[in-house]
Amino acid sequence: MIAPSPLLTESIRALEASGPLEDAQPAREAARAAASDEGRIAHRAALLAERLGLAEGLTRFREYAPWVLLALGLVVTVAGLGLAGAVVDAGERRINVMAALVALLGAHLVSLFIWLAALLWPGHGAGGSLLGRLWLAATARLALGRGASASALAQAALALLRRAGLLPWLAGLASHLVWALAMAAALAALVFALSFRAYTLGWETTLLDPADFGRAVQALAMVPGWLGFAVPDVGAPTDRALAQWLLGCVVAYGLLPRALLALLCAAVWRARAPRMQPDYGLPYYHRLAARLQALAPAEVIDADTLGPLHAGSSHAQASGPSSDAALLAGFELPPDQPWPPQAMPAGLEALPRVDGSMAQRQALLDTVGQRRPRLLVLAVHASASPDRGTERLLRELLPLAGQVRLWPLPAGSADPGHGQQGAARWQRWLKDADLGPIECLSELAHPQAAATS
Repeated sequence: MIAPSPLLTESIRALEASGPLEDAQPAREAARAAASDEGRIAHRAALLAERLGLAEGLTRFREYAPWVLLALGLVVTVAGLGLAGAVVDAGERRINVMAALVALLGAHLVSLFIWLAALLWPGHGAGGSLLGRLWLAATARLALGRGASASALAQAALALLRRAGLLPWLAGLASHLVWALAMAAALAALVFALSFRAYTLGWETTLLDPADFGRAVQALAMVPGWLGFAVPDVGAPTDRALAQWLLGCVVAYGLLPRALLALLCAAVWRARAPRMQPDYGLPYYHRLAARLQALAPAEVIDADTLGPLHAGSSHAQASGPSSDAALLAGFELPPDQPWPPQAMPAGLEALPRVDGSMAQRQALLDTVGQRRPRLLVLAVHASASPDRGTERLLRELLPLAGQVRLWPLPAGSADPGHGQQGAARWQRWLKDADLGPIECLSELAHPQAAATS
């Protein structure tokens, strides 16, 4: 079996948003394999992911990611070389250093400011990096293709990255690496061209004051000067000094920031990667944990106090003290079935009937979880066929009540033996479904008698 992972766990949750998966065997294995709720959930998800091919998709994603990033880097590098060629390949071999600087650093600075804005205002930048998001999207398309499984993996990855606050940092890491490669390529092309050909460098303008350009050159030369590059004399700049100034600006405002930010993103990724965990506080995980608890082997603390009902049981019952309430709930009963039943014994409180919808099922689970009754009787249609929906509901109810009973309710009282026949059939189904702690009632007696039957 593959190792459990938060991404696979969250992917299974995304898949089950449209309906539960068939998981009888994985759920039983997970209940036996782990002691904690999180461990059981992760183990179940790993088994389902292996069956659905999610694990193979995740492996392909990890294998393709560096190659897609390299391909993207090569494309941007070619673009950087083209920019450098456009800057230095002039018919008269004249270079306007200000225009060259804007051409070399303009797109890079815009991308950098967008990424920084995404860090300052989370949720408004969708990752903050166009190149990073392009890398993630291209990798997902190549490795996962189309389909529900691919969509679930991509959705789960984005959810975990956002929850851990890592989406802008991962996208930024990819973007900074690509831009650093592009800046290095452009710098190498400039060094080669300026080393083996003679160019006349300067600045010129029609609309602006040339003195403003001179002051800009002097201001921008400060950081490159700290790095050892020549600071041109604005009054009488030489071609050599302006060439070094141009190279220094590419290093100081292009290559160096991207390289440092890539290291920062890598460090943040390493520090925050353990935070990429599912939100186990979601109702989905609460319901799943309760269901897996019901399947887990019971830990016998005091065998003398368990009573005959618990002897040999492999299912967990309600934890903690339960109330004295005795509740009756109806599940997927025919519309013409009277509710509550006319012959309901005193001391038994009827809850609203449940038609099988997710909202009503969850409302029943919430009510039972808050009340923690000592007895819960679930009335079902005697003539109906047991299904996975009924099994799932019973497993979720088991840890919430002291005792759970199933009452196959006949659609009338004309045949006195109909209830006994339905109870026998449902009792066989309970045994086959490994729901031993739940017994069938052929007729509804006093709550005390039902609890001890």
